[in-house]
Amino acid sequence: MNMELKPLRHELLGDVRILLHGVPCRSSRGWFGYCSVVLFPGEDGWVLFDTGHYSDRALLLEMLEKVSLRPEDIRHVIISHLHFDHMLNVPLFRKASLVVAKAEVDYARRVSNGDFLDPSVPDDWQSILEAHEVRLVDGPLRLSNDTEIEVLPGHTPGGLVVYRQGPSTVALCGDTIKNAWEALNGKPSAAGVDGAAAAGSIRRVLARSEVLVPGHDRPFCIRNGAVEFLAPFSWQVRGHLLPGPEDEVMLDIHLPAASLLRPTGRATTPQSA
Repeated sequence: MNMELKPLRHELLGDVRILLHGVPCRSSRGWFGYCSVVLFPGEDGWVLFDTGHYSDRALLLEMLEKVSLRPEDIRHVIISHLHFDHMLNVPLFRKASLVVAKAEVDYARRVSNGDFLDPSVPDDWQSILEAHEVRLVDGPLRLSNDTEIEVLPGHTPGGLVVYRQGPSTVALCGDTIKNAWEALNGKPSAAGVDGAAAAGSIRRVLARSEVLVPGHDRPFCIRNGAVEFLAPFSWQVRGHLLPGPEDEVMLDIHLPAASLLRPTGRATTPQSA
C-alpha cells in the first residue's frame, strides 16, 4: 500500500499541526525512538516542539516543505527533554532559539559526568545547545496569551509540556505522557528517573488538557474512560531478509482515527462520532 504522509490538522487541534506523529513501538533491539514533532505559530514566528532524530530528518524536511516552510523559518524550538530521539535534529534549525528546562540541562550534565546512567542522552547534547541562543525554564512560563510551558519531572527531571489554547486545550506532552496506555493507566509504561513523580505529572496533564499529543503516539482525547484517537495510524516496516524477496513488506499496520482503546485492550469502533 502506498503511504503518502502529510502534516496532520484537526479541528480540535486548532492551529497546531503535527508534522510527525509518534510511534509507540519497540523491537528486540530496543525503542525505535520515533517521537511526535509539532508545529504551531508563535507571536514572533513559527515554533517547533521537538525535532526527532536522524532517521526522521529527511521526512521532517519533507513535512516542512508541505506546509511551505524551510528550517530557517523556525523561530523557536522547544525541547521536551534531552533524549536523542527528541533533540538530534536541532542543528537543522540554525536560526532558532531553544527552550529547555534548567533541571534538564543540570541532569544531562550529571549524566555526562558519570553521576547517572542514561544512554538516551546524546554525547554531544551540550555542543548542540551551545550553537544556539538558549532560554532555560525553571518554572511555569507563559509564552503568549494562548501558550504556556510547564516543567513536569518524572521521565527525566526537566520534562517540558506545552499547553496551547484554541478550540480545546491541547497538551504537547513530550514523554511526560508517551502513549495512550500511559494516560489510561495513569503511570509510565517504563519508569524514568522517578516513577512516582512521573505518575503525578501524568495526572497533572490530564487535569489541565482536553487533547493530548503524546511523545510516542498519535493525538487523542479521553472520553468516558476510553481513548478516542483523532488521527489514523499507518506504519510499515520493510526488509531485505533472504530467503524472502528484496524490500519485502514485513509489517503493515493501519488503524482508523475513530478507534477507542479501552482498558481491556480491545479496539472498538463507536456507533457515532
